[in-house]
Amino acid sequence: MAELTGAVWPNEPGWLQKKRQLAGMLRERFPKQDQQDELLKAWQEPITPGQSTGWLTHDGDYVAQPLSQAVNNYSQMLQENLAEKALSWQAGQLNAAHLSRIDGGQFIYVPDKAVIEKPIELAPTLSLQNPHTLIIVGAGARVIIQDTMTVNCMQPVFAGVEVLLGTGAQVRYRQFNHFDCPRAFQALHAYQAHGSRLKIEYGQASAAFVSTSLYSFLDGAHTSWDAQAAVQVNCGGHQVIRPVLDGYGQGSRGQFELWGQAMNSDDLTLHELRTGSGEPLHLADSQMLVAPGKRLGDRLPVGSWLKNKF
Repeated sequence: MAELTGAVWPNEPGWLQKKRQLAGMLRERFPKQDQQDELLKAWQEPITPGQSTGWLTHDGDYVAQPLSQAVNNYSQMLQENLAEKALSWQAGQLNAAHLSRIDGGQFIYVPDKAVIEKPIELAPTLSLQNPHTLIIVGAGARVIIQDTMTVNCMQPVFAGVEVLLGTGAQVRYRQFNHFDCPRAFQALHAYQAHGSRLKIEYGQASAAFVSTSLYSFLDGAHTSWDAQAAVQVNCGGHQVIRPVLDGYGQGSRGQFELWGQAMNSDDLTLHELRTGSGEPLHLADSQMLVAPGKRLGDRLPVGSWLKNKF
């Protein structure tokens, strides 16, 4: 894989350049990760950021900036949190390679105790290989975020999302991205301080090989992660979905509900919810396979944001 020799963005801060270079140098010391060989072999060319439009900019009750700007404007916050607590660059070779090659993305910051009534909607269109979204939600804040990114790329794509929740924060994160590329690795990872609640509605129906990693670290008591996922394999596609939780704390729990549909069962790989390190978390898991020819959306719960996506 081609290594980083300089900044990716104009005016990139020194801390990010050093962090990228360190990730590239240390990558092979870390554990191997699922799907990494196919992506790393394809990333042989130097990093040349593609085109992207539709990044959100907002300054008021919350902050939203393209990641390339936020690394300067919110330098300390990003230096401490980018690829650290949720999608840790030291957790594996693929994560490290992703950090070293991030070529665009979105930053969102919701301050402590803020209540954002209207959903924050992300709908960028891009041709990047390593887009990254970092969302930081302060203590006691409440917000809904809807992400419908479209990625058109000739190379395999690693799309990383980190959601960091402060104490008692409540976040509903909805995602239905479209990948027009040969292969995509979608990581939707979170870090949750005690008493926080994260609800996820995740859908995927791209006609590509898409591997999805859902992960959260529940850090403290009475922390909850609830996820609903619906995945549909279209002609020529393949879907893999892997949910993992870690953490500890009295009353902390995770729940995962999944609906899957494929013409060929070999094209759909569904993993049960589990803990990454064997912590005694309370977990609940259910899976439903929907027969081909049936409308997947009809099988989803009433009121689900995903119902009209299929």
